[in-house]
Amino acid sequence: MYTITRQAQWPEGTLIVEISEGGIDYCNPDALVQKYDGEFCEYEDPREAVKIALDIAAQWQKDSDEKIVIGHGGTGGYTMPFEPSEKEGLIKWAEKEYAKLDKCPACGEIMQNTKEWYQDGLKYCSEYCAEKSSEFFME
Repeated sequence: MYTITRQAQWPEGTLIVEISEGGIDYCNPDALVQKYDGEFCEYEDPREAVKIALDIAAQWQKDSDEKIVIGHGGTGGYTMPFEPSEKEGLIKWAEKEYAKLDKCPACGEIMQNTKEWYQDGLKYCSEYCAEKSSEFFME
């Protein structure tokens, strides 16, 4: 899971949109109050998280005189400031992250946070996909 928050990093005060790995419980403390759509939401797809973070950063930049940056990282449940990243770097990171995620062999959905169904030694996202795959192999 990936969570998006806006932060004023301590001690410099850098304004940053953070994409935190691990869900809401793993974002840095002292996140600013939700102002834009998509903040404090959890995303399974890192590509979607990057797109939303870019949108939030653009909106925030319109409302701020200070430079807004975007960063990604994992805190492991601790506090850790993220380094700013360029747009192209964020997109490449999201594509690499997406490629590493488990996906259902029948429908291609990300298998994170789903109940697992097994059929013929493979793991599926739903009973429907497991049965659909089994029927396909029987034909």
